[in-house]
Amino acid sequence: MDSSLIGIGIALGISFFILYTRKKKWMTEKIVWLICIGLLAFGLFGFLYSESEFRSDRIMYFGFCVPIIYWISDRIFKRISENIHQRDFILFLRYSDEINDGFGAKNPQVKGSDKLFSFGLLTIIVVTLLIGIGTIK
Repeated sequence: MDSSLIGIGIALGISFFILYTRKKKWMTEKIVWLICIGLLAFGLFGFLYSESEFRSDRIMYFGFCVPIIYWISDRIFKRISENIHQRDFILFLRYSDEINDGFGAKNPQVKGSDKLFSFGLLTIIVVTLLIGIGTIK
Protein backbone atom coordinates (compact mmCIF):
# COMPACT_ATOMS: atom_id res chain seq x y z
CA MET A 1 0.00 0.00 0.00
CA ASP A 2 1.26 3.44 -0.90
CA SER A 3 1.88 5.53 2.23
CA SER A 4 0.47 8.66 0.58
CA LEU A 5 -2.96 6.99 0.62
CA ILE A 6 -2.75 6.82 4.40
CA GLY A 7 -2.15 10.58 4.60
CA ILE A 8 -4.94 11.34 2.14
CA GLY A 9 -7.27 9.05 4.08
CA ILE A 10 -6.38 10.72 7.38
CA ALA A 11 -6.76 14.21 5.92
CA LEU A 12 -10.16 13.55 4.37
CA GLY A 13 -11.46 11.06 6.93
CA ILE A 14 -10.69 13.01 10.10
CA SER A 15 -11.73 16.34 8.59
CA PHE A 16 -15.09 15.00 7.38
CA PHE A 17 -15.64 13.14 10.66
CA ILE A 18 -15.12 16.35 12.62
CA LEU A 19 -17.28 18.29 10.13
CA TYR A 20 -20.27 15.97 10.49
CA THR A 21 -19.97 15.51 14.28
CA ARG A 22 -19.06 19.07 15.25
CA LYS A 23 -22.36 19.74 17.06
CA LYS A 24 -22.61 16.40 18.87
CA LYS A 25 -22.55 16.67 22.65
CA TRP A 26 -19.67 14.22 22.99
CA MET A 27 -17.54 16.05 20.39
CA THR A 28 -16.40 19.02 22.45
CA GLU A 29 -14.04 21.70 21.19
CA LYS A 30 -11.39 20.47 23.61
CA ILE A 31 -11.48 16.97 22.13
CA VAL A 32 -11.23 18.31 18.59
CA TRP A 33 -8.33 20.61 19.49
CA LEU A 34 -6.50 17.68 21.10
CA ILE A 35 -7.08 15.47 18.05
CA CYS A 36 -5.97 18.17 15.61
CA ILE A 37 -2.92 19.23 17.61
CA GLY A 38 -1.89 15.60 18.11
CA LEU A 39 -2.17 14.92 14.38
CA LEU A 40 -0.32 18.15 13.59
CA ALA A 41 2.51 17.24 15.98
CA PHE A 42 2.79 13.76 14.47
CA GLY A 43 2.72 15.17 10.94
CA LEU A 44 5.30 17.88 11.62
CA PHE A 45 7.56 15.47 13.48
CA GLY A 46 7.42 13.00 10.61
CA PHE A 47 7.78 15.71 7.99
CA LEU A 48 10.79 17.36 9.64
CA TYR A 49 12.64 14.44 11.21
CA SER A 50 12.10 11.55 8.86
CA GLU A 51 14.99 10.78 6.60
CA SER A 52 12.64 9.55 3.95
CA GLU A 53 13.35 10.74 0.46
CA PHE A 54 10.12 9.33 -0.87
CA ARG A 55 7.44 11.77 -1.99
CA SER A 56 4.67 9.44 -0.81
CA ASP A 57 5.94 9.57 2.80
CA ARG A 58 6.01 13.36 2.78
CA ILE A 59 2.45 13.43 1.42
CA MET A 60 1.42 11.08 4.23
CA TYR A 61 2.89 13.37 6.87
CA PHE A 62 1.28 16.42 5.26
CA GLY A 63 -2.10 14.66 5.44
CA PHE A 64 -1.81 14.62 9.22
CA CYS A 65 -1.55 18.43 9.18
CA VAL A 66 -4.72 19.10 7.16
CA PRO A 67 -7.37 18.63 9.93
CA ILE A 68 -6.07 21.59 11.95
CA ILE A 69 -6.40 23.85 8.91
CA TYR A 70 -9.99 22.69 8.52
CA TRP A 71 -10.73 23.16 12.24
CA ILE A 72 -9.34 26.70 12.37
CA SER A 73 -11.46 27.59 9.32
CA ASP A 74 -14.53 26.06 10.97
CA ARG A 75 -13.99 28.17 14.09
CA ILE A 76 -13.59 31.33 11.97
CA PHE A 77 -16.83 30.58 10.08
CA LYS A 78 -18.60 29.88 13.37
CA ARG A 79 -17.49 33.25 14.77
CA ILE A 80 -18.63 35.07 11.62
CA SER A 81 -22.01 33.31 11.74
CA GLU A 82 -22.43 34.18 15.41
CA ASN A 83 -21.81 37.84 14.55
CA ILE A 84 -24.30 37.77 11.67
CA HIS A 85 -27.08 35.44 12.90
CA GLN A 86 -26.30 35.07 16.65
CA ARG A 87 -25.92 31.30 16.13
CA ASP A 88 -23.49 28.75 14.76
CA PHE A 89 -23.94 28.12 11.07
CA ILE A 90 -26.12 25.24 9.90
CA LEU A 91 -24.25 22.53 8.02
CA PHE A 92 -26.05 22.40 4.69
CA LEU A 93 -24.72 19.09 3.39
CA ARG A 94 -26.39 15.82 2.55
CA TYR A 95 -26.59 13.39 5.48
CA SER A 96 -26.18 16.23 7.96
CA ASP A 97 -28.36 16.00 11.07
CA GLU A 98 -28.95 19.74 10.92
CA ILE A 99 -31.16 19.81 7.81
CA ASN A 100 -33.94 17.82 6.20
CA ASP A 101 -32.28 16.31 3.12
CA GLY A 102 -35.27 14.33 1.91
CA PHE A 103 -36.64 14.58 -1.63
CA GLY A 104 -38.18 18.02 -2.15
CA ALA A 105 -37.45 19.05 1.44
CA LYS A 106 -37.61 22.69 2.44
CA ASN A 107 -35.17 24.19 4.91
CA PRO A 108 -36.35 27.74 5.65
CA GLN A 109 -33.97 28.04 8.62
CA VAL A 110 -30.94 27.81 6.31
CA LYS A 111 -29.55 31.15 5.17
CA GLY A 112 -27.26 31.84 2.22
CA SER A 113 -24.30 32.25 4.54
CA ASP A 114 -24.90 28.73 5.92
CA LYS A 115 -24.64 27.33 2.41
CA LEU A 116 -21.55 29.43 1.71
CA PHE A 117 -19.81 28.30 4.91
CA SER A 118 -20.67 24.63 4.28
CA PHE A 119 -19.36 24.74 0.74
CA GLY A 120 -16.35 26.77 1.90
CA LEU A 121 -15.36 24.10 4.43
CA LEU A 122 -15.60 21.37 1.81
CA THR A 123 -13.45 23.45 -0.51
CA ILE A 124 -10.88 24.16 2.20
CA ILE A 125 -10.50 20.45 3.03
CA VAL A 126 -10.02 19.35 -0.57
CA VAL A 127 -7.99 22.33 -1.84
CA THR A 128 -5.59 22.25 1.13
CA LEU A 129 -4.91 18.60 0.44
CA LEU A 130 -4.47 19.17 -3.30
CA ILE A 131 -2.14 22.14 -2.78
CA GLY A 132 -0.04 20.07 -0.37
CA ILE A 133 0.16 17.13 -2.76
CA GLY A 134 1.03 19.44 -5.66
CA THR A 135 3.78 21.36 -3.87
CA ILE A 136 5.56 18.48 -2.13
CA LYS A 137 8.53 17.37 -4.19
